[in-house]
Parts: sequence; C-alpha cells; structure tokens
Amino acid sequence: GHRFLKLKELEKASSSETVVKSKSEPQKFVPRPNNNGDILKAIKTQLNPSLYCVDHEDMIASGQCAISGESYCEHCLTKQKDIKVAKKYLDLYLDSDWTEVAMIANVEVSQDAVDRIVKVKRSLWQERSMPMIVQGHYKINVQTDAIEAFTVIIVRKDDSDYIQKEISFIA
Repeated sequence: GHRFLKLKELEKASSSETVVKSKSEPQKFVPRPNNNGDILKAIKTQLNPSLYCVDHEDMIASGQCAISGESYCEHCLTKQKDIKVAKKYLDLYLDSDWTEVAMIANVEVSQDAVDRIVKVKRSLWQERSMPMIVQGHYKINVQTDAIEAFTVIIVRKDDSDYIQKEISFIA
C-alpha cells in the first residue's frame, strides 16, 4: 500500500506541475496542490474492500465477525471463547445458547462443500438473520504425530434442526 501511495504521489506530482515560461526568467515549476483523499480512495478501490472496517471506513480491519462475516477494526471486535464477534452483535452471542452441529475433518470434505457452507452461512444471516459460526479447529494426533484440521459449525440451539437440514449435503 505504501509503495502504491508513493507511485500515485509521483504520478500526480508530475502531471500536476506546470511549466511557467518567461523570456527573462529560466523555467521554473509551480506545483498544484494534490488531493490526498483521492489517493486514499484509489488505494481502497485497488485493494480488497474487506481490509477496512464496516463501521469505520478509514480504519484497517483486524478481523471478521464470526456471526456476520463482515470485517471490523480492533475497536469494533471483541473475543469471546476464541470467537471474534463484533461488539454490536455481542448481546446476540452472549444471550444465545450455542451448540456444535458438525465437526468435519478437512481431508474428508471438498473445497466445493466448504464454499457451499460459506454460502449457506452468508444467506442464512442476510435473509433470515440466523447466525452460524464456522471455525477452523486443529487437533494433534499423538499416534501419527500429525496435526489434523477440522471445520466446526456452531449454531443457536433453537436453529440447529433447520441449519442441519441446510448443511445436510456434507454428510
């Protein structure tokens, strides 16, 4: 980002400088003021928009909310039991009774199935305001001396039957 900013400043400086010619004076450059806001907007459009906080557009995101999936800065996120939650959804998280509906070994599931899980999560939240937490977990298998990766799906107890039907394709 810093390199891109410097290049844009150099481009803008070279294009915004005008040559003032006079018969008695040598050539001199008169710079026009540049707008740093335009440079910041250019950087944001070139980079992934999820790098910035949803609520504070000038703040770089420090993570994603496990409930909404949106990016938030360090001021907007909090951590509860190793789960990052946006402070505006903290009451939803703390007031709900959560249960694990699936623990899937990553070697047993295809990338297409993982993509479908993410789509289901997003659509349930956007269309029904039904939260679904999808997290990566790791276990150390002492017998094989290997680290095993798992995807865990956590939902509210009230929603568990409906969500299990929605993600039945992974069984």
